[in-house]
Amino acid sequence: MRKVKVLLGLGLAVILSGGASAAPLEASLTTPLGITIQELHGSGERYKSPPPEKDAAGRELPSPFPFFAQGSPRRGERHTFANDRGMTLYTYAKDTEAGKSACYGDCAKAWPPAVVPAGAKAFGEWTIITRTDGIKQWAYEGKPLYAFVKDTVPGERKGDGLAEKAWTTARFEGVEGLQPPFGINVAESDYANGYVLVDSRRLTIYTFDGNPARNTQACATSSCPNHWQPVVAAQLANPKGDFSIIASAEGGKQWVFKGKPLYTYSGDVKSGDTTGAGVDKKYQVAVLAKHFIPKQAVIRDDPARGAIIATADGMTLYRRDTSFHQPDGHGLPGSTPGSPMVGHAMGTKSCVDDCLVQWKPFVPAAGAQPSGYWDIVSRGDGTKQWAYKGFALYTYTGDKKPGDKTGNDIYDIVVTEDHAVDVYAPGGPVNITDSAALFWSYVEP
Repeated sequence: MRKVKVLLGLGLAVILSGGASAAPLEASLTTPLGITIQELHGSGERYKSPPPEKDAAGRELPSPFPFFAQGSPRRGERHTFANDRGMTLYTYAKDTEAGKSACYGDCAKAWPPAVVPAGAKAFGEWTIITRTDGIKQWAYEGKPLYAFVKDTVPGERKGDGLAEKAWTTARFEGVEGLQPPFGINVAESDYANGYVLVDSRRLTIYTFDGNPARNTQACATSSCPNHWQPVVAAQLANPKGDFSIIASAEGGKQWVFKGKPLYTYSGDVKSGDTTGAGVDKKYQVAVLAKHFIPKQAVIRDDPARGAIIATADGMTLYRRDTSFHQPDGHGLPGSTPGSPMVGHAMGTKSCVDDCLVQWKPFVPAAGAQPSGYWDIVSRGDGTKQWAYKGFALYTYTGDKKPGDKTGNDIYDIVVTEDHAVDVYAPGGPVNITDSAALFWSYVEP
């Protein structure tokens, strides 16, 4: 079981006379270049599509809806570290000496090492080892990482437990190494694209660069509210780990993390909000670890939809997903997050030929490398395309300016008098009758 440790670029800091450390918190990435994060399959089996229809001469007919029968893994399953092709990574129990591999020869053929791409750098618990065969290999917490040749699609983990449990899946489970006090927790934030501190209400916590004794808001009237509220420590609370306590400007006790006084912002009203970001440069979201995002992409705030991934110049990015309707239930466009396993199975094949007139693949920059939830996939013509959480990404020519999302919920429905396909799900084939669709949706973090 693997977690990403909290690695903040901050030396030992102390609070002196009510002051605070001037060094900024620098959150590390959850994965380096060449290491991705993939959702685990529910069953470890590959999800299938129904056999293609054929004409009288036995030739396969193009299907208007070829990806409907893609099983979905159970939601909420854990994730695993994977290589640059999305294949699950493992650790080996016989690697007993830190930074050294014991897997060579036939072992290395069955368990290829996680190769470090050119230009990638080690940080924190992510280190680079040089094997005796000269290959540079990623290691996490000193343990070299390997793929397994019998895993053929992202999310499979057929190697887990083999050789009398010598091989173990390297799972990604968020952050570790942090012991927050009562009332402070860690949560994944879409807007911050990583893990942040939150209070007991699950509201985002911010750090403050300055003297908390002078942290008052200038105002023409005495009734002016201060939108930054200290994260209060109970009267009987004691310092814990990286968390210390100071006297707040409002009286009482206030929590401090790594030398930074902690505050919440009044504009945040629900879990995940980060409306205080950018309001005052002295206040920063208390980010512990960040997910990778390519320089060509940003996370923007859409007033109606919340956090949405867009190109660096603000154009909405889209994915193509599946939806179906049946007598005893239905799926609606955008009703649930897209299953990464469906996205992987679809690849780039859901948009070819005429589709590409309006939907333009989101092409990586030269030399770009996959990392985190971002994969690079190949199209039929050999060109590359970014994929996020399994789904290939596109822009839409109908969007004319940054912020437009006119491509959202555009879908193609397939209805026949006798439409029935088998969905290969973890529990076995399930017959679905009625209608199905492919639809376009904006991409959420």
